[in-house]
Amino acid sequence: MNKKIILGLPAVYGLGNLIKDNLQILGFEVIDLSFDYKGFKYKNFNQRLINFIQKTIFKDKSYKDKLRFAAQKHLMDKKLTLLKEKADYAIVIRPDTYPPEVLAQIKNKSNYLIGYQWDGMGRFPWIEKYIPIFDRFFIFDPSDVHFNNLNLPFIGNFYFTIPELLATRQAVATGAYFVGSFNRDRKEILETLSPILISAGISTKFFLYSRKSRKAEEGNKSFTLTQKIKTYEENIEEVKSSSILVDITICAHRGLSLRFYEALCFEKKIITNNNSVKDYDFYHPDNIFIYGHDDINTLISFINKPYKTIDPIIKEKYSFDNWVRYALNIQPFQPITAPKTLDQS
Repeated sequence: MNKKIILGLPAVYGLGNLIKDNLQILGFEVIDLSFDYKGFKYKNFNQRLINFIQKTIFKDKSYKDKLRFAAQKHLMDKKLTLLKEKADYAIVIRPDTYPPEVLAQIKNKSNYLIGYQWDGMGRFPWIEKYIPIFDRFFIFDPSDVHFNNLNLPFIGNFYFTIPELLATRQAVATGAYFVGSFNRDRKEILETLSPILISAGISTKFFLYSRKSRKAEEGNKSFTLTQKIKTYEENIEEVKSSSILVDITICAHRGLSLRFYEALCFEKKIITNNNSVKDYDFYHPDNIFIYGHDDINTLISFINKPYKTIDPIIKEKYSFDNWVRYALNIQPFQPITAPKTLDQS
């Protein structure tokens, strides 16, 4: 393709490097403006206090993100200064984490600027003021299409097409896999699912991440409590070695996590509490069990049914290749649209 693209996002779990690698595989020269999001630490007590005041009194959740960004802004300024000719494209993922003046700089250094709000609009309401900076601004949650009557285009998530990630193991995939941050609702769902799956001969690898020590949960046989965060590549290896994936959403949004697209890519069954998946074109009841909607007494029969192969055209639509072409308006592509029942909600 031999086109230059600026890539900006808060890098977590190694996802930034994978997006960069996948863009390079597609022939893009990538100017990387991602920044370390999880490695931030307050410099002093004053920063922590100001953030507390901003969040609790002024309802401003953006202050900590500004601190995260400020530590690395000089590196971005340097990269943009060295860019003598405009990039053909720019994609900023989670633009709510970038100051508007930096977004304006990226706009001036690119011919076509895309924003992708990889979270619910309502969680970061200040992002609405940034939308005019972009040539096109996509949303993750289909129920945000009509957020404040803005009629925003939906794009959702994708699965990577990096050959090393796609390479499957020779061993037969077995067991159910879940990883996510600790939450009481998640804990209770895993405690319900675990004995049912084990009784059906399905081993479970359920990991709940918590920075805090939770002695009351130590020894819980339904899941493993861990303080170690898996990288996305480590997560994919677990996905490939499993036959069933578990997705438990805890937010108010109705967007689909990457887990659904991993399941689609590697032809895995998935158990989820996200009821909105039934409105997507890749949904099939033999492949996706909706906890809280489907009868829990039918879970074992669901497990025993063979996986229903999805139309390859539908599967290709959710690949990273098509996602990028659609976002950047580079033909050929399949349009990615919000399920009708969700974009009307």
